[in-house]
Amino acid sequence: MSYKNLNIKTTKKLVFICFFMFLFSFALIPLYNVICDVTGLNGNTSNLKEKVESYSENVSSERLNIQFISHHSNGKELVFKPSEFEMIISPGKVYSTVYIATNNSSKAIIGQAVPSVSPNEASKYLKKIECFCFEQQTFKPGEVVKLPLYFAIDEKLPSRIKTVTLSYSFFESIKVSEKD
Repeated sequence: MSYKNLNIKTTKKLVFICFFMFLFSFALIPLYNVICDVTGLNGNTSNLKEKVESYSENVSSERLNIQFISHHSNGKELVFKPSEFEMIISPGKVYSTVYIATNNSSKAIIGQAVPSVSPNEASKYLKKIECFCFEQQTFKPGEVVKLPLYFAIDEKLPSRIKTVTLSYSFFESIKVSEKD
């Protein structure tokens, strides 16, 4: 076998590996999302809306603390926080709360809140019926917006879990191009 044939084979293999790695990098995000939705990894909750009727029948006598927190990388331009830090709830019953966003800047801020639940195991029992995290939000300059959240905790939540923390991180959208 000559060096020329060996170099061609090696080059073909390397090009194929590079092409495969390039395609695989695009598949990582959807694969990660599917794995997080199925396993509850990283406290990821499904963004599917739940039906309200299924939660009014089976209300548990157990009491549960649910805490609300928020994160935003630019806290000076946009203040994003829950209206209350903690609620004591009964699993199986629908509750509502509000997050408040205040745009202190002179420009519109567009972005989306991403939820996370702790402990991770509780994420599969938290059902968001209506949530501001389902769609992108636009905050006009100087605007104060109340963002509603309707949720229920499934009564099948293990009794050893006494506190659930629901955290929202707000991420601003990145401008890809600007038209004049």
